Amino acid sequence: MLLDEIFKVALQAIRANKLRSLLTALGIIIGVGAVITMLALGSGAQKAVQDRIAAMGPDLLSIYPGQNFRGGIAIMGNINLTIDDDTALANSARYLKAVIPELTRNLQVKRLNQNINVNIVGTIPEYVPVKNYTITAGRMFTNGENESRQRYAVLGSSIPDMFAANPAGLVGTTIQIRGIEFQVIGVLSTKGSAGGFGNPDEQILIPLQTARYRVIGTDRLRTITAQIQNMPSMNLALIEIERVLRRQHHIRPGNDNDFQ
Repeated sequence: MLLDEIFKVALQAIRANKLRSLLTALGIIIGVGAVITMLALGSGAQKAVQDRIAAMGPDLLSIYPGQNFRGGIAIMGNINLTIDDDTALANSARYLKAVIPELTRNLQVKRLNQNINVNIVGTIPEYVPVKNYTITAGRMFTNGENESRQRYAVLGSSIPDMFAANPAGLVGTTIQIRGIEFQVIGVLSTKGSAGGFGNPDEQILIPLQTARYRVIGTDRLRTITAQIQNMPSMNLALIEIERVLRRQHHIRPGNDNDFQ
């Protein structure tokens, strides 16, 4: 009986205040809908990040230049990763399968009467298999072409669209990077983007030594990507990377790393 009385009183209250009841119900509906939408977006974003990490490869470690602090302010100074650091890791690290240098700048690229600004990545041929790419048109440059500083370019999958061109049709054509002519020799497969990771499809690969001596003019790297031998050796690989780079940078015991 008590429940019946409560229900009747509630029903009378709703009838007496129809507008307020409608607004309350609407607020509840909107609130629940918003929560569901946020959860859905969160799941979608999480999946996108997971897909991006999977595409990068679970056995990859990214090493970046660190920061030094003076008066509470972060400064870069001369603390950077260099091509010598990459070479030392490749020669000394037993738990690494591959070490990939990335010498990167955002530069203007011109084709015919079109101009775009994208990341130019000076790297080595192993970049493609280590980063889980394939070549969808043309080919990747070789180690010999890297050492001889050839002016060859391999385009990220979004670059042809940015030039309103057919990917296969771009192979063999010429583009200008910072006013220097490069021959397009290949196009990469699509990798995809996930928020803060940036878009790796909007980049152009050129030989590392070409970037170092002809285009960018420095040996300082934005990133070194290290591929570990196997997942069980992850911790050993991390220890080894730290040991090699601390020795390279002459960091004394007790001092912080200048890389991360």
